[in-house]
Amino acid sequence: MKKKKNKIDGSFAIIEHNLAYSEAFKSLSIYSKWLYMEFKLRFHGDNAKHIIFKQEEIKKIMAIGTFYKSRNQLIERGIIDVINRGGLEKQPAIYGLSDRWKKYRTKDFIKLDIKDILPKIYNTSFKEGHKFMGNRFKKKNIYSGQI
Repeated sequence: MKKKKNKIDGSFAIIEHNLAYSEAFKSLSIYSKWLYMEFKLRFHGDNAKHIIFKQEEIKKIMAIGTFYKSRNQLIERGIIDVINRGGLEKQPAIYGLSDRWKKYRTKDFIKLDIKDILPKIYNTSFKEGHKFMGNRFKKKNIYSGQI
């Protein structure tokens, strides 16, 4: 029995030549390129706009902070898009592969601001005009009347 030479076992990811040699892809960090490969491994032909990363899965791939920086680079260069932000009640974010990268660094490129797409939900900084409440949980010294 003859074996086929080009038999492929398991899943694989393909990067189009146009993307691989584009300015958008060349300017990515190595982590962003690796993350793009993870996106492509999750792409099965019919889910281009429905690629999900759960928090537990991200931690197995790379550090969370690295994931966010890499994801932001991919979004800024038009390689992926955020379809659904997720986050509420531990819902995962849904991403989609994009072809905006084809117009990267041209006047027709649709630039997306990460701060508009993914605003911070919680802002813990102290703002001017807020009333300072102090530390309300310190025990009072009942003998001297001081805090």
